[in-house]
Amino acid sequence: MVVLPFLALGDGVFSAPSQYWDYVRSHLLGAYFSETIVLTASVGAAVFALGTALAWVISFYDFRGKSFFEATLILPLAIPPYIAAYSYDGLVGYTGIIQTFSRNVLGLSLSRFISGVPATVWAVFVFSVTLFPYVYILTRTFLLNQSAAVFENARMLGGGNFRLFFRVGLPLLWPSASAGAILSGLETLNDFGVSSYYGLTTFTTAIFTAWFGMGDADTAVKLALILLGLVFIVLLIRKALRNARRYQIVSTKERRLVPQRARGAAQGLIIILCTLTFLAGFGFPVLQMFYWLTISFEGAFNDELLKAVIFTLKVSILATFIIMLAATGTANANRLFRTRLANLFSQGATLGYSIPSAVLAIGVISFFIWSDKIITGLVPFIEGRPLSQGLIILIFAFCLRFFTIGYQAVEAGFAKTNLTLTEASRTLGRGVNQTFLLVDLPLLKPALLSGAALVFIDILKELPLSLLLRPFNTETLGTTVYHFSKNEVLEQTALPSLGIILVGTIFILIMRFWSENGAKRVSGS
Repeated sequence: MVVLPFLALGDGVFSAPSQYWDYVRSHLLGAYFSETIVLTASVGAAVFALGTALAWVISFYDFRGKSFFEATLILPLAIPPYIAAYSYDGLVGYTGIIQTFSRNVLGLSLSRFISGVPATVWAVFVFSVTLFPYVYILTRTFLLNQSAAVFENARMLGGGNFRLFFRVGLPLLWPSASAGAILSGLETLNDFGVSSYYGLTTFTTAIFTAWFGMGDADTAVKLALILLGLVFIVLLIRKALRNARRYQIVSTKERRLVPQRARGAAQGLIIILCTLTFLAGFGFPVLQMFYWLTISFEGAFNDELLKAVIFTLKVSILATFIIMLAATGTANANRLFRTRLANLFSQGATLGYSIPSAVLAIGVISFFIWSDKIITGLVPFIEGRPLSQGLIILIFAFCLRFFTIGYQAVEAGFAKTNLTLTEASRTLGRGVNQTFLLVDLPLLKPALLSGAALVFIDILKELPLSLLLRPFNTETLGTTVYHFSKNEVLEQTALPSLGIILVGTIFILIMRFWSENGAKRVSGS
């Protein structure tokens, strides 16, 4: 299923070039490359630095408010970057609270300064404060599972805090931090909402312009193939970074890190860093949305928004169920049979998350149009497009893109369960299906719930696939927010945006509660 859309997409290579493609190739292609590469590289570097610094200070130091920041620094994952971009436009705009306070209280005009900030800088800032948890979570998890011996030995040899970080900590954190930065880069390549709002000429916005603005599907396909090539380059860079440095710590001491008390100026700097990061990534956007809600509350919840909520929930729940069902079956088969072919297919099926949504959408559309032609040719009494209309195409695309998240969650759950329990059940006469239902499934329940929550959140936040593939005359919460912003009615984005943020926040906090309880049970046992 993952391969078929890209086989259909490959037909675009051999299509005759249009006049618009000739113009794009001659005048715009260089700008698409430069804007996309600069934006992606800048975001990757920023989230690497911010996420690593936060994970380090949270893991190595005790300070006032640490428990609060441990719980809240992952909340920016609940805010889609495009919603953060709209909220910051409201905050720093001419009528926003920052410029209003500056004019009325301080007597200063900041409009010239703020308007002089390049759009790319704003985009990098928005991506950085909303995507840094990818790096923070991975590096924090690594440090929590790391033996304290290597850091204690470094201190005994005379290494100060800065030398300890740069000479010991950073090399050890390199694989996990770089993996998080690459994930952030892939999210940046996938983005349409932020780039479109700030007027950036990235490949994703170019695909939408060719498809919707110019009505040139062939040019959109060619641009999608180029973007797909950039994604594969990023994946190759990830593999090279993963293999560039390998460290193995051999120690008989398995004590966990014991944070040291931060005092004085060090404690103040740590609190300022954590506070500003939390406010920038979560606090300020949410407060701005609540402010807009007080302005637009009357008439905000209408029949159109209710339809968008129902449609979003219906699609998200159905796609999540299909993804978790397929992921469970695939991971279980791979666990039980352990053949190279099964492993190859299961790993190949996880490539969908690496593919930008705009590319995936065009591939899915091409595949369904091709399938409709075959069906109508074989069955003459079927007219129109039986497959490429309705919910089928959108749910299919969601399943391809987010299967990876569900599969990795289920695979991690199976890794924590003992295969001997399954073998004992088989020895006692239970079949494969009975063993799965009676033994494996109860043990797998936490992983299934956390994986389903992650899949549901990502589907809820997804914008490009929903814009391109939703059925005619229907909207999701994400597309509703996008259309309000496009029509420059930012106050109306408050209610649907807060709905997305609220659901994401609840699921993230629940997953953190589950993980903490699981860690306590493991340590207690």
